[in-house]
Amino acid sequence: MKLTLDLSEMLDLWRLHYAGSPPLADAVFRRNDGIDSTAVYIAAINRWYSRLLREAPASMLAPSRLDLPLPPPSADASTVLSLPAGTVRVLEVRLASWLRPAEVITDPSSPQLPLQLHRFTRATSASPVAFFSGGELRLYPAATAADRLLSLDCAVCEDGLYEFDDSALACLHNYTCE
Repeated sequence: MKLTLDLSEMLDLWRLHYAGSPPLADAVFRRNDGIDSTAVYIAAINRWYSRLLREAPASMLAPSRLDLPLPPPSADASTVLSLPAGTVRVLEVRLASWLRPAEVITDPSSPQLPLQLHRFTRATSASPVAFFSGGELRLYPAATAADRLLSLDCAVCEDGLYEFDDSALACLHNYTCE
């Protein structure tokens, strides 16, 4: 089940699952000495959520399906898409002219990148490649004039919102999602 929580709901869930203390709604008390446990929990939540978006299996995420217009091919025979701010990870991208979804590469020093610059070693529709770096997604081979985007699923981080599958709650205790 996909969950969409705001900060207060996520904080209650964190206290229940991670801190071992259920949220108390029947009594309100304030302390001004010692550690601000709420700030500590919020920092831990943000670290956990950031790592979840970057490293967790796609089944633990609630990906956003983006629908962007396809610009004309660039000089290096690729299609360059500017992704919205907050896009952390590209999970799947596929054009109508491709036979399968692209292999998404995030390492700028990958040996696949220079191969795309030569017409004989460039990716084909049978084995497309997408490079994601700095909010930009570069698609090889480039989209044709009649092409359309079939799928673009991304993990997007929006301020104050936490979206994930409830199976991700299993990795609250150890910060790993394997």
